[in-house]
Amino acid sequence: MRFTRTTARTMRMACAAAALAAAAGSALALDKSGLIFVAADNAPAAPVNSAPGMPGRADPDRGASTEASVDKARQSVEDGAITTKIKTKLLATKDLKSTGIHVKTKQGMVDVSGTVPSQQQHDMALDAIRSVEGVTSVNDNLKASSR
Repeated sequence: MRFTRTTARTMRMACAAAALAAAAGSALALDKSGLIFVAADNAPAAPVNSAPGMPGRADPDRGASTEASVDKARQSVEDGAITTKIKTKLLATKDLKSTGIHVKTKQGMVDVSGTVPSQQQHDMALDAIRSVEGVTSVNDNLKASSR
């Protein structure tokens, strides 16, 4: 590929500028027009937006909502873990047909619904659920079908 004399000189100048900037610890970037500019590390930071609720401004009321969000997320993860433990326990319980059992957990309170073949299976399922760590109460909507 051949360059015109002007293009070659421009390329040499751009490479020299890049080398100098790299040696000085700066970064190079292209602006929208394609010109190279140097972003030095000591450049002043952009001014912080002073409008309430805007990014870059510390909002004194946000700390409480962030903590509440973290607590809500933590509780959701704990409830999911309890539900998983319950389903695992139900599947591992011998002689229990647990495929028709539905489990939802909220703050340690377990809602059980669905259908099992007999009252004995119903009692086995509830015993298994109550034995799981973290379960505080059980709302029993589980039906025993009499086939």
